[in-house]
Amino acid sequence: MVWLRREDHEDRELRWLCPWGLPSRSAGGRRLPESEDPLRTAFQRDRDRVLHATAFRRLQHKTQVVAAFEGDHYRSRMTHSLEVAQMARSVARALRCNDDLAEAIALAHDLGHPPFGHVGEEALDAAMQGHGGFRHNAQGSRIVDYLEDRYGHGHGLNLTLALRRSLLKGRVPDGFPLSPDLQPRGAIPVEAQIVDLCDRVAYLSHDLDDGLRAGLFTEADAAQLRLWQQARQAAGSDNRQRIVSEVASLLIHDLVGAADAALTAAAVGDPPPRLHHSGPMQVMAQQLLEYLRTHFYRSPRVLTVMNDGARRIRGLFDRLRAQPDRLPESARLRLDRDGPERAICDYIAGMTDRFLHRATADLDG
Repeated sequence: MVWLRREDHEDRELRWLCPWGLPSRSAGGRRLPESEDPLRTAFQRDRDRVLHATAFRRLQHKTQVVAAFEGDHYRSRMTHSLEVAQMARSVARALRCNDDLAEAIALAHDLGHPPFGHVGEEALDAAMQGHGGFRHNAQGSRIVDYLEDRYGHGHGLNLTLALRRSLLKGRVPDGFPLSPDLQPRGAIPVEAQIVDLCDRVAYLSHDLDDGLRAGLFTEADAAQLRLWQQARQAAGSDNRQRIVSEVASLLIHDLVGAADAALTAAAVGDPPPRLHHSGPMQVMAQQLLEYLRTHFYRSPRVLTVMNDGARRIRGLFDRLRAQPDRLPESARLRLDRDGPERAICDYIAGMTDRFLHRATADLDG
């Protein structure tokens, strides 16, 4: 027999994974029981469900830093998620963790982002004070558990418990409506830590690339950074793309080495250790982050577009709260169960940048 059954993949995991890698057979089940797939493991099915979700397709028109409508070659939330997934899969495999689980978490980790990135998140959180607040990680959990309910069974994508827990990294506002089986929040697998760190690698290296592409700083400016200097030396070239690629490689290779040391030193049977970059790399990565904050994230060009997006979100939220009958039918059907503020928040959070612009065209100054 040539083809591999699901059971063959699961048996291979048990032989190959390190002590902290999570086997598919330990995925924790689904809220709505389903028969197993003959070919795919539980985490492979999770990954495929995320990829086919409407919320994932919307990410192609949601801003990473430079607004999606400003150019075709800047990262969007979708391209960022794909890049994180590639990095996380590679790192997880190098550490003998479950690369299918890492890939699935990475593809889902930004599903809850509203239009216009973090300023959009802040605008919705301010609007939802007293109503459970808003955070993109918690919203991502809400999407996969409830909102993305294409089959009408009330359990969203019906993902495994391990993946659903992994989406709740970071702070969740008090009163935010999570599925009862996620409260209290349980331990997250080591693969979720890997995704967190690869998310940072991706946005540091690729935001550096986008900032240069946008002309918000020059290669001569970036050459002041220690990480750029090391990447240039490793690349043996002054080619910008080679240097940016080497920035990502240096961060990835350092992560694998530092994480391997932490996992090797940990006692089998204990909870997974906290993974991190080496001390020197953390210093260089922080220097790059502060540079991007000053010269990219807080640049007048970026903030002008982002603040306009936040203004549109606030204006639309206030309008729909005063006139909830203007919501589409799918959102109106949730008014009684979720309350008007949460139903409006869900609706706006799901919008792409350009859809928000169309919905608020009359707010243009």
